Amino acid sequence: MLDTLLEAKDISNLPLANLEKLFHQQAGLSASLPDGSCQIDPRNGDLILYVSRRGQRPHDIGPVETADHPTTSPCPICQGNTTGVIDVAELSEGFTFINKNLFPVVYPFDGEKGEREKGCAASGYHFLQWSSSLHDKDWHNMSIADGTVVFKRLAALEKKLVETGQQVLITKNYGRLVGSSLSHGHQQIILTSLLPKRFLDDRRFMQEKGETFSAYLLRQNPSELLLRDYSTAVLLVPFFIRRPYEMMLLLKDTSQRYLHDLTEQELSAVARGWRDAIHVVRSAMPAMGRETAYNITCHNGPGAGLYFEFLPYTQESGGLEHLGLYACQADPRVVASHIRSVLAQ
Repeated sequence: MLDTLLEAKDISNLPLANLEKLFHQQAGLSASLPDGSCQIDPRNGDLILYVSRRGQRPHDIGPVETADHPTTSPCPICQGNTTGVIDVAELSEGFTFINKNLFPVVYPFDGEKGEREKGCAASGYHFLQWSSSLHDKDWHNMSIADGTVVFKRLAALEKKLVETGQQVLITKNYGRLVGSSLSHGHQQIILTSLLPKRFLDDRRFMQEKGETFSAYLLRQNPSELLLRDYSTAVLLVPFFIRRPYEMMLLLKDTSQRYLHDLTEQELSAVARGWRDAIHVVRSAMPAMGRETAYNITCHNGPGAGLYFEFLPYTQESGGLEHLGLYACQADPRVVASHIRSVLAQ
């Protein structure tokens, strides 16, 4: 099935101009394009993309799949019902690969088509990286060596996209409650000229404080909130968690900006941090009686110092939270203590 889908084996060797052509030539993609426009909340700079057809994704509706209660619906990724593959690398079992998102939130519209509505233009590329071709393999049960390979391929795509001078967004969604329509483990990668508010926050922080957020947190976060030290990176509970079991993974070299700048040792440390944090979330959420669901965000580029946020859906938001006032149902020190006990096992 891979042979019929393969358009490129190594994203590093694919010219950007060819990459755009592959989007325009992708069969079936024209039926699920985004609206091509966005608006900006004038109060705080929040960006809102309009993607009407994304609500028609066929896998958004149906029973929730879990390890204990798998659904009988066939996985389209395992069946090869997906878009063309632009990067592939072998793992100890199976392979990891990158393809175009069939329901993108941005798309490389021709000319000014992305500006046809009042507001800001919303154009770019939207990719998916599948952690493994094996359905039941993801960060929590992959070897560190395999996880490092996955990050190397993600870094290769990031490097290619950074050449455009635009922003590269990297996230992971797991669980339908937080936006994932498929249980097959994957990461989202988006290239866009739009700069989300969190990236503006990182840049503003550096301008105001004279240091990256990573450098600040490494210096200011209480030592009792440290979870694990990986030599070149640390996993910790930030002192300002808004929801139980939120964690951050920070590179100690706070001058780093991108994944593709990291050394082999640093990439391995990131893979270890992802595995540990996801293992904790998958352990803690069922124990709380909650469906496993979490997001991961990557803060890269100027101002961040390169760090990752692990955001489990451990508590719903109420009216106060929508005003910017969070009522967190757990103390950071208690959470950190429990996480260390889970990791010790």
